Amino acid sequence: MSNLRDFFLQLETSMTAGVTLARTLHLLSENVSGFGMKAKVARMAKEVEKGTALSTAMQNAGKPFSNMQISFAKFGEQTGTLPEVCGTLAEYADKEMNLERELISSLAYPLFLLFLALMLLPILESVISPDRGISIAWGIARSLGIYAFILACLYGVYKLFSTSAVASILVQIPLFGTIVKKLALCRFTRTLGVGLQAGVSMEQCLDTSIGVTSNAWLEKELAGLKTSVHRGGSLADGFKSVNALPSTMKEMITVGEQSGKLPEMLKKTSDYLEDDARHKIQVISKLLPILFFLPIAAFVGYVIISMGTSIFSGLESIK
Repeated sequence: MSNLRDFFLQLETSMTAGVTLARTLHLLSENVSGFGMKAKVARMAKEVEKGTALSTAMQNAGKPFSNMQISFAKFGEQTGTLPEVCGTLAEYADKEMNLERELISSLAYPLFLLFLALMLLPILESVISPDRGISIAWGIARSLGIYAFILACLYGVYKLFSTSAVASILVQIPLFGTIVKKLALCRFTRTLGVGLQAGVSMEQCLDTSIGVTSNAWLEKELAGLKTSVHRGGSLADGFKSVNALPSTMKEMITVGEQSGKLPEMLKKTSDYLEDDARHKIQVISKLLPILFFLPIAAFVGYVIISMGTSIFSGLESIK
């Protein structure tokens, strides 16, 4: 994500300074980090030199460029506002990168503790209670099997998340579901605000914004919003008909539309949703270590009680 932020930021800076797009891309291909990205930007520079539009070159390059970025770049080319659009996309990429880093930093420690807990359990089991005939190697192999099972479950949930029925169930899970929903709505409002600020039409913005949520349930909920706007209704009225949206979000959108500052209010709404999700992630990151170590504490307690019972039984038999 940092590569994309730097990519769009340097495009905006260079084009604003009067440097040609082809020359800018050549410079970027020399300075951008990552071999894959470097090769793609170099190929894009050659395509643009031959007369290909930037949006088409981005589309040909594929990842890491998203459909949203390609659509906005195309609009910037059509309206002559490509530098401004690139600046907006750089800001968007920066916010997405910060959110991604926040998620990783919040969950890294709890996940490390989970790994540690699953590794310690078989070792403690074999050392404290050797009479059960459980070797350390077998215990670690069992833990690795548990890891594989957890990863398979997570992958299955990720795949099933693309279906509306499963996604609607997942968003109902306490705390976790709220975070998923808030982050999806954050991406939706941020993309919508970026598009409107860049001058993209409301209908095109809605199409793109709904697509970036990566949540089949939310996409289904927001489908009515797109229909309402297409029929000439206001965005605020369309939002009111969507039950999945928080009332605070609806009020902020209404105020933004009435005051003529909808893009700015959408950005504030996305920041509000992001802060709320970040707070809940921090709560989870504090709860997970406790939950991970409870099984270890319970197991150690059970072993100690079992050992104490066997010792007292042995003493009684001696008497």
